[in-house]
Amino acid sequence: MKKDKELFRSWTIIDLDNFRHNVKQLRNHLSADTQYMQIVKADAYGHGSVEIAKEAAKLGIQWFGVANTDEGVLLRLENIDERILILSPSFESEIETLVSYNLTPSISDMNFAQALDAYAKRQNKKLPIHIQFDTGMGRAGFLWGEAENITNAFKALRNLQIEGLSSHFSMSETEDVSFTEIQNNRFKKIIEIFKEIGIDPPYKHIANSAAIINFPQSQHTMIRAGLLSYGIYTSENLKGKIELKPVMTFKSKIGLIKEFPENVGISYNQTYITKNVTKAAILPIGYGDGYNFLLSNCGKVLVHNKICPIIGRVTMDMIVVDISNVKNAKIGDEVTLIGSEKTNSISIEELSSLHRGLTYEMACNLGRRAQRIYIKKHKDATIEPISRRTFIAKDFTDTTLEKVIETSLNQRLNSSEIGSIVYQEVLKKLFYRADREMSWKRDFIHEIVLSETDLNPVVSKFFYRTKTKLRYKKRLTCETFKIVCATNPRDLEQYILSPEVEYRWLLDSKIDLVNSFQIDKIMINDLVLRHTVIHNGTSEREFSNLEIECSHPKLRDLLGKEVQFTIDTITYYPKNKHQLTIYIAELTKGITMTFDYRHTNIENVEIVPIFSGKEKYPTGIIKGKKIMMKSSSDEWFFPNSGVVFVW
Repeated sequence: MKKDKELFRSWTIIDLDNFRHNVKQLRNHLSADTQYMQIVKADAYGHGSVEIAKEAAKLGIQWFGVANTDEGVLLRLENIDERILILSPSFESEIETLVSYNLTPSISDMNFAQALDAYAKRQNKKLPIHIQFDTGMGRAGFLWGEAENITNAFKALRNLQIEGLSSHFSMSETEDVSFTEIQNNRFKKIIEIFKEIGIDPPYKHIANSAAIINFPQSQHTMIRAGLLSYGIYTSENLKGKIELKPVMTFKSKIGLIKEFPENVGISYNQTYITKNVTKAAILPIGYGDGYNFLLSNCGKVLVHNKICPIIGRVTMDMIVVDISNVKNAKIGDEVTLIGSEKTNSISIEELSSLHRGLTYEMACNLGRRAQRIYIKKHKDATIEPISRRTFIAKDFTDTTLEKVIETSLNQRLNSSEIGSIVYQEVLKKLFYRADREMSWKRDFIHEIVLSETDLNPVVSKFFYRTKTKLRYKKRLTCETFKIVCATNPRDLEQYILSPEVEYRWLLDSKIDLVNSFQIDKIMINDLVLRHTVIHNGTSEREFSNLEIECSHPKLRDLLGKEVQFTIDTITYYPKNKHQLTIYIAELTKGITMTFDYRHTNIENVEIVPIFSGKEKYPTGIIKGKKIMMKSSSDEWFFPNSGVVFVW
């Protein structure tokens, strides 16, 4: 991490372990049959919607809430497959997009509902919806008194499936629950009205974060967890009711140190005048980074564990801090704006209270220009590209342009079916992700050697001893990575698109997982890595798999650089399988794939190439019972390319 701090002017640290802790705490307040929706709108309140959603999915969370279509599309293009509910009203112009990306709308307007139904009818689809009611928030949703009038209208919309009813509390953060109870009673009445006409949706939700704790009888069949899951208390009265850990830390560093004499004005309009000789640090952050202007002359930071006040106005790109009480401060020293040091801390709640602001607003705005670093177990670091925080550019989402591209492919390939596949599954995801730190490999070498030899005769009867050798070059993005083995395809599938997994192997379900997959060699450049089994089949989602974490203290110095990966394993392959597939999971430049079966009784092996790229058929070199598929070093291959060896 130290290397990172030297490169960044400011950075936020998102502690995923604390996020998991908070989710667990919230779940402890739920009944066993209550569904949990993770709210990730506004970039997960400034914490990063993509990484938070991925972490939540690992915890078994199946629903995500976003504010609008663009936020939902962003998650889909980052391979988030769980259910996504759009919480705010959508526009008719967004219907095609939300249907294409399997986003569920919240309906607050009958005209939109009718337009959606008409579109679904043309597409011969039945689309799930949640009907939203205003029970006292005074915002989106049908007014609670309209429920009886609209039930029959919705029943007539044959191509819409009502799978949810929702509302939103306006005062659940307060200790006085009288109006919250009124809203909940109105919502229960709405549910009964729908039941009377034979509609009983599986998802009924009104409880937000505060209501989960303050008014648990409002949980119904699903809750929506937002700010509390990020370790931010929505009100003081909650602090004694649930133990949370802050997920976000916001840091910067001293950019300049100056000593001002007495009676000098600081920053715009000289709203602060030095009373004595004052040593001041200038920090390279301001309201352009989401640090609120109203913290002028009242905000504070931590320097060397000392509380230091902000003096003068917060400007767009800089703030001035009085560090007269800090010894030995120097340019480049770390400064904590949100978070803890040795004995002191500054929370988002505390900082917001200094200018009577909202914790929601501060969380969403903080660190707009800061690098975002995700940590797990206080050591795993993933650096998120800043570009991913911007929503999808208009020229990407524009329906007309999409249709032009897809139509052009249809004509070029003389097949609308193939053209649609190429567009939807390759180009649409590939070119979007190319703008978002898309990873790729080069000089990819994968060799698999089967043999009959094994010390255990029982194992030899049913399995080939298998050695795999993998070599490639790639830009390093994580301080640690994983090698994964599973005993069925469903379990392995969850790792296919994970950026932290570098190698995957599928074992037969009849063989012992832990003792049948071993690391022979694992290196980055000339560094021999440590490898530790961190998971072997007892996760929250009950997958039967083996995760091996690979690490080395010096990897942090190689982040962002191209490195040479070496991964060698010893494992087994079932004899009753008569085919073996080698594939690539990322965009790859230059491949060599080798299948060596010289020490087996296998005969008559056929080659079935499944390569997609400029060179669809790499050169096949056969030397007895050793087959090599090789391309030139400058040829590109799309993900999911590979070769099947059949016998």
